Amino acid sequence: MAILSALVLAAIATVAQAQSLTVLNSCSESVFLYTQTSFGTVDNNVNVAAGGSTNLGISSNWDGAVNVGTGCSGSTCTTGGPTWNGVTPFSRAEFNFYAIPGSVTYDISLIYGYNVGMKISSADASCDAFACTISSGCPVPGPGSDTCYSPCCSSASACSGGALPASGGGCVSNAGPGPNSPFYYDTCPNAYAFPDNDGANGYVPADFVVYTCDNTDITLTLCPGTTSNF
Repeated sequence: MAILSALVLAAIATVAQAQSLTVLNSCSESVFLYTQTSFGTVDNNVNVAAGGSTNLGISSNWDGAVNVGTGCSGSTCTTGGPTWNGVTPFSRAEFNFYAIPGSVTYDISLIYGYNVGMKISSADASCDAFACTISSGCPVPGPGSDTCYSPCCSSASACSGGALPASGGGCVSNAGPGPNSPFYYDTCPNAYAFPDNDGANGYVPADFVVYTCDNTDITLTLCPGTTSNF
């Protein structure tokens, strides 16, 4: 029995060691990664060169998000950056390694806008890989090229106070669709286009925007050039 217990513990340790979050930058420019944490630890303020990659050194219980900045000089970016100010939109990848030990729940959120394409995938190909690429047609174009303001904003000025403005349309009760959410959920059906896009509180559409995978070896690819539609 002791030998069996030792083998089980070894197996658990092996699984824990495999847990990781790697960011692969397939964009044509360097990016700045700003991470936000609800629980656990992760590397922060990370620059990744075009074509480069980095392991964000997550703890086994990390729960948080990765925001992407482009055109950055220090903490000032054309899009994205270290804090949300409503003026520099960013794509956001969210991960929870904490809620279900040995698993990870992930999603792509466009609630703060869009600046680079994203794909979240696991080393286990049976886990659904969510991807979003927007190359044209933003209802409210953002700074730079092919960037978009939050779907909760009816205009760039309405976004200046934050991603979920009380005026300028907003997202219903900071939960339901915003004035431009339909473009987002039609273009990227596996990404959040409003806070309760997963059907919470009865909001529709209840899209397939969040996934839980038992393999915690995760890669976030930036500018993948693809969009999923599960």
